[in-house]
Amino acid sequence: MLFHPIVFILLLLSFLVQEFIPGLEIAQFATLFLPAVFFFAASVAVPFSVMLVLAFCTGFLWDARHLPGVSEAMSGGLDVFGEDSGAEFSSSMALPFGLSIAIFGMLGTLMQGIRPLFKRGRLELPVLMVGAVTFSWLLLQYIVMTFLRGSLEFQPMVWTKMVTDTMLAMLAAPLIFLLLYSLARLSSYEIKYEGLRYRFDGR
Repeated sequence: MLFHPIVFILLLLSFLVQEFIPGLEIAQFATLFLPAVFFFAASVAVPFSVMLVLAFCTGFLWDARHLPGVSEAMSGGLDVFGEDSGAEFSSSMALPFGLSIAIFGMLGTLMQGIRPLFKRGRLELPVLMVGAVTFSWLLLQYIVMTFLRGSLEFQPMVWTKMVTDTMLAMLAAPLIFLLLYSLARLSSYEIKYEGLRYRFDGR
């Protein structure tokens, strides 16, 4: 089965490509968070067990990349909520290590529920769901960061950035879905859905 290893390799490459994706200054430094978006898209194309492995890898690498010292050294203080000159939180307010694994696992589980639509080639709801879980991911991070800071504040610039980040994710999602379709076809991979089944015999 070549599909799953290729998806894993592409996930790793997305972290490399992320380093070269600039923020849009005109939209509160909105950024396409490619590793997260790729994970959310891949979650509907792989079985639940593989999704959990991808969630662990994505969360682990994301937290490792955004450790306070690493984030400052590699991005000059640029974090998920904007540049250090405009955002309320610097990279020193990083999330607890490992929390992203749980967040990605939870959101990936939500994406698993729309696998039948993805299998039939219906991308409308999957694209919307990528936007919804991307926004949820950013919102959860912000809530945890404000909780650690000691005050829960939602400034307009933060909402603007989360919305623009979500829009970029939704623009990129169809391209990633098409890539996954092409990989599935080339590798003869069949997307199956093993959902919950009710058995009338009680077993």
